[in-house]
Order: sequence, then structure tokens, then C-alpha cells
Amino acid sequence: MPLKASYRHTYRLFIIIGVLAGAGLLARYLLVPSSFGQYGAYRGGAVEAARRGEPLHLGQQGCTECHEEKVKLHAKDAHHRVQCEVCHGPGRRHAAEGTAASIDKPRGKQVCLTCHQLLSARPGAFPQIEWREHFRFVGVKSDNTPCTRCHEPHEPLYMDRDVRTARLHPLVQRCRDCHAGRTRDPSTPQPAGHPAIFECSYCHSKITKDFAKRPHHKVRCSTCHLFFKESEFAGRIIRDADPRFCLLCHRAGDFRSDKAPPGIEWPAHRQEVAEGPEDAKKRCIDCHRDRIHIVPGKGDRP
Repeated sequence: MPLKASYRHTYRLFIIIGVLAGAGLLARYLLVPSSFGQYGAYRGGAVEAARRGEPLHLGQQGCTECHEEKVKLHAKDAHHRVQCEVCHGPGRRHAAEGTAASIDKPRGKQVCLTCHQLLSARPGAFPQIEWREHFRFVGVKSDNTPCTRCHEPHEPLYMDRDVRTARLHPLVQRCRDCHAGRTRDPSTPQPAGHPAIFECSYCHSKITKDFAKRPHHKVRCSTCHLFFKESEFAGRIIRDADPRFCLLCHRAGDFRSDKAPPGIEWPAHRQEVAEGPEDAKKRCIDCHRDRIHIVPGKGDRP
């Protein structure tokens, strides 16, 4: 006579599952707020809770009350769209206590690389560097050298005018703006309707030919002629002649290697070569134009 099937061994399993399910439902009842789901998958009461909370961020105006000069520098330079608290963190506690310990002061280079590390996913027009290559180019000895040894964070490029007042320039379209790592290859045909690829020599042929014979010929034109995209059709371009801009590469420093570009002590250099009071305010380019390129004249679009 066949034995009758028995499921007694599963009773304990079903009891455990039942207890766990009951505990889960109880926990949900106790922990999930009654307003959950009022605005989709959100807690309706969160709106009122946020309204009652004290803001952590001050906004740009709050920083201006105590740091007017820094804010003015920041407002004219390349970072003018970046709010203070993006780099320094929430400023409410700092405003209340007024101590240096109550605000973040970014150190090293990682904070800068958060935005400026070369990534193929970023638009080519956005300023990016491969930091090891950049360090080799400017002759930095140690990989631990912070960006701020050359770049003042509130005025990193020492532009000699406000970027928003610089002259408009047709949009610079380059291969790498859309294609990671790509450069102009005349042998590669472009599809119909492809955007025009911009080369400085198209409009400035006399200058670019002359520049190719000068000591700075390995430097890209846009390294000194800074371009800031403003729309899909145009941008602002700055011919930066502030001495501090040249000193980004040429200031002598103990962090520079023997392979660094020629370095000078500043402002001692200008005082040493000055022949009169009128020389005290001269820019690097006033004496060293021959190291760069010819002066644009009529017929040369400057």
C-alpha cells in the first residue's frame, strides 16, 4: 500500500515566511510616513520640513559682504559662472563663526581636476588637461604639486579684461569638440552638411606662418588667445597680455624641473632691465614680441 505524502516538514518554513512578511508589513506601517506618495514617490511632508530648515548655502551675495575683492577677481575671470560654494562648500557656518576652520579650502589638484580632467565624454571646447602631460609641458618636478602653485584659484588665467567684454569671434569648430581624440585629417572626407572645421590659418595665414618659425610654435594659438564659447554661433576671444599670464609658464620656482621653459624672477626681472620710469609698467609682450609672432597689420585679421 503506497505511503501518503506528508508536508509536515514545510510547516516551519511557511511559519517563518509568515512571520517575516508580518514583520515587514508592521515595519512599513510604522516607518513609512503617512504623506508618502502624495507627490509621486516622495514624502509630502518633506516640502514643509525643508521650508523650516536653516539654509546651508549663502549664495554669492553672502560671500561678497566680507570678500568683496576676491569676488571681483572671480567675477571677471574664467570661473565667473562658478559659485563660491561649489569649491568652498556650504558657507552658513563660516558666516556665523567667521573662522577659517569653518569653510573648506581646497588643496592639492583633485578639486580642479573634478572639472578639468581630460575626459572623452566632455565637450572638446571645455578646458581640459591630461595633468601629467601638462606638468611635463610646464616643467613641474613633483606629481604632488598643487595647481595653485601657478594658478590663483580666484583668477586662474589672469585675463587682462573681463571675459564678458571681450570681442565676439565666430564659433571655433574643432574635430575634438565632437570626436574624442580626433584632429584634422585632410585625407578623411567629410559627410555632406558637416560643420566647417576651423583652423586659425584660414583667416590669419600670415600670422600663423610667421608663428611657425618662432620659439613658441609648439603652443596652440588658443592657449594664449583664450576662446570662451558663448552660443552655438559665436564666442568671446581674449588676446591675453597680462604679464602674470606669461608667468604661468615662465615664473621661476623651486617646483620647476630643469626641463621647464625659461624661468625669471618677477617682478625683479622688470626692475633689472628697466631703463626709465616708463618701463616700470611694460608687459612681457612689449619687449618679447619677437618670441611670438608679427604684429597684425592691415589686411591681417587680428
